[in-house]
Amino acid sequence: MVVDLVGRDAELRDLLALLDGLKEGGGALVLSGAAGVGKSALIGAATAEACARGERVLTVTGVPAEGQAPYEGLRRLLAGTGLTSGDLDGEPLRTAMSVLHRLSALAGDTPVVLAVEDAHWLDEPSWEALAFVGRRLRSDAVVLLATLRDDADSQARLAASGLPALTVPPLTDQAAVELLARVAPDLGAALRARVLTEAAGNPLALIEFATLASRQDQEVLASSRLPLTERLERAFAQALATLPPDIRTLALIAAVNEDDAIEENTRAASLLAGAPIDAAALAPAVRAGLVMADPMRVKFRHPLIRSAIVQAAGADLLRDAHAALAAALPDNDRRIWHRAAATTSHDDDVAAGLAAAAMRAHARGAPAFALEAMERAAYLSADPARRGARLIDAAVMAFDLGDRATLERLFSRAEDADLAPIDRSRLTYLRGITLHYVWTGVDRLSDLAGFLDEMRARDGSAFALSWLAMVSMRWFFSNPSQDARAPLLAAIERLAVPPDDPQIVTSIALVAPVERGRQTLARLDALSRASWISPLNLHLLGMAASAVGAFPLGARLYAEAIIGMRTRGPFGSLAQALVGQATSAARLADTRLGVVAAAEARALAVETGQPQWALTVDAVSAEIHALRGQTDVARDLAAHAERAFLSAGAHPMLALVQLARGAAELADGTFGAAWDALRPIFDPSEISYSQYMRLWALPHLAEAALLSGRQEELRAVADELAPVIEESGSPVGHVALAYIRAVTAPDETAEELFTRALREDLVGWPFERARLRHAWGAWLRRQRRAAEARAPLRAAAEAFDALGAVPWSERALRELRASGERIRRKHDTRDRLTAQELQIAQLVADGLTNRDIGQRLFVSPRTVSTHLSRIFPKLGITTRGELSRLVAAREGDYII
Repeated sequence: MVVDLVGRDAELRDLLALLDGLKEGGGALVLSGAAGVGKSALIGAATAEACARGERVLTVTGVPAEGQAPYEGLRRLLAGTGLTSGDLDGEPLRTAMSVLHRLSALAGDTPVVLAVEDAHWLDEPSWEALAFVGRRLRSDAVVLLATLRDDADSQARLAASGLPALTVPPLTDQAAVELLARVAPDLGAALRARVLTEAAGNPLALIEFATLASRQDQEVLASSRLPLTERLERAFAQALATLPPDIRTLALIAAVNEDDAIEENTRAASLLAGAPIDAAALAPAVRAGLVMADPMRVKFRHPLIRSAIVQAAGADLLRDAHAALAAALPDNDRRIWHRAAATTSHDDDVAAGLAAAAMRAHARGAPAFALEAMERAAYLSADPARRGARLIDAAVMAFDLGDRATLERLFSRAEDADLAPIDRSRLTYLRGITLHYVWTGVDRLSDLAGFLDEMRARDGSAFALSWLAMVSMRWFFSNPSQDARAPLLAAIERLAVPPDDPQIVTSIALVAPVERGRQTLARLDALSRASWISPLNLHLLGMAASAVGAFPLGARLYAEAIIGMRTRGPFGSLAQALVGQATSAARLADTRLGVVAAAEARALAVETGQPQWALTVDAVSAEIHALRGQTDVARDLAAHAERAFLSAGAHPMLALVQLARGAAELADGTFGAAWDALRPIFDPSEISYSQYMRLWALPHLAEAALLSGRQEELRAVADELAPVIEESGSPVGHVALAYIRAVTAPDETAEELFTRALREDLVGWPFERARLRHAWGAWLRRQRRAAEARAPLRAAAEAFDALGAVPWSERALRELRASGERIRRKHDTRDRLTAQELQIAQLVADGLTNRDIGQRLFVSPRTVSTHLSRIFPKLGITTRGELSRLVAAREGDYII
């Protein structure tokens, strides 16, 4: 039975509804409100009810110092559940997936309730993992309950989590009177009125102030000008002040320690006191209601007691407490943090230790901790130049976190630091790249060549190359002039890096895809066959292949990279690789792969805090939907991307928007409008001009020109681009030129040019081969050679259908019917599936288990099972075997 809480019937109903829903699935709810308002009491009532129902309850309480220990909250919450330390040492998403799968497995036997109190003090990695889990509990018998303060930082954490929330308000006047009557029935009328006024509906304040009033100790009540939280802290401090010194010493150690182990706290307290203190000393504090203790742990009855102890201690005593803890702990990251807290001036030894801890945290996927450690290391550095360098290192971490406010603050402080010239350059470049999000020019990067030379001389070529990687994509999307590219290329080639290093191959491809296009293609050809390339480097090479227009190769490289990164991450890079895969799929019109990759890329980009990649994939998704014939969706996505790109000043990225709009017009059969949408990508006076993406758009432009009677204008564009394509060796450019030469040729030479174009190696370009066959069949029919036209038209229709390019398939079928062949398309039942359902169906066909699929898609196995229960009826099947056979069946299915 639920505990009786005064005035909380509505909140209890919401909590009970979550518990009742465990029969069908899970959910999450964050209770938000002021300190003492009753959030913990509500969670306690819910967990008591869960225990009464036989459900498994796991609890943890955040503590302030815990923020410096990545995943400490999760370790304590999930102790005894079978989760190993190795499960919590990987990348954030892999850790979150380990937690989700462990909880899903536990809930298969008994429903699980997670109760997280004071989540505002939980370490950031633990909170991020729990938020990830909480967003995915619809199909699992797991409920996540958490409490958060109502201050600005806590509310920002809540807003970013995406979890549902319930604000717990103060008690009504009637409920406050009832509660006071229960806890202090003998209080006089005057004191009762005073307590009710001062408590203002806060249950904890009512109870504590009533206790003070009962003792005729009204000093805190008299201080009504103080905020409620401060008055409560003062009340707790007064209660602590009456206890013996050894208890106060032990309580202070426990208040600043992130671990509640009795043995660790008594050891440090003994060092601080200079005399032995054992656990028995806590007895008076337990009797006073300040702490709860057992032979292993010590906990404070309320978080305000902890903060009251810290506030009352004073700065000197706090530093002594941290020093005692540092002396009591082994040599680990917790120890260096306590050493730092005990330090009053510059200390290069402590600073170096913190910087090393920051790098370890960054490597294991705790970026918030890494940032905090690096910033603290900067302030403790005695050498001004080293201090400035570490401030910039911290700024890089803030950028990775997407923490713009911290980034600006660090830049401001770095500006005032005594920076070495190379670090001043780092600051300049980093500020230009991160704060301004400018893609439309390279003015801020114009001295990148000199910067690379300086960095190479000071930090080595490898470090310089890593910085080049941060900016090379900006060069690709910024229309740099040849005069700007030449010195940078020279500086890149001065780096002492092997020419087949994937990072340098990719940087050169992005900086100079025309001048170094053929060189890049040759190196990609060799590297694509090498067995030593890591998934991260395969991703880089996929970017290089896309930059030089080798989209079939890029698609393969991205696919191999994604397979590798799904297992171990890094998941931020996995999101980017999925964007690359979606982009390649759009260029190859492989819409079934494209819609799946784009949906997963967007979800993962959001999950990993990379909104710029989510925006890019929105623009790519617009073209993919257009190719599928979903032109309303395509136009909405294009408009959304356009607004964001314009706002950011990312003008060349607008080429992606125009590509999508052109594809939508082609799909709708409005070919003149398609030409108008695509032509600005080729015009340097237009805002959406892109000197490299115009080669991507050339095949669509060619079809729009052919079908709108603009062959002469198309020839002019082709003549302008032919030298660029020849110099670069661009595969997409060569494919487009072969099509253009055939469709713009006079009748007397057209057949030879169509035949020659179809003899070219188009194995990796099924859509372009189909587009060419369609044009060839249409030309043959116009020449009154209907019988000969049917074979290329039928092949084109089948290929378009296999790719999911429905409007092109239907257009080819209409042409085929005009040639005298009676045929219609049988609709593919898979088109009824959502992007995620289609992806799950394909993975089932590949033989993956629900657990394997869950790992890939970052959901629980039970969620996969729920999706399958929807997929089967849509496809008219009942078993996994039938699904496998359906997916493996021939794509193009026609009825004659």
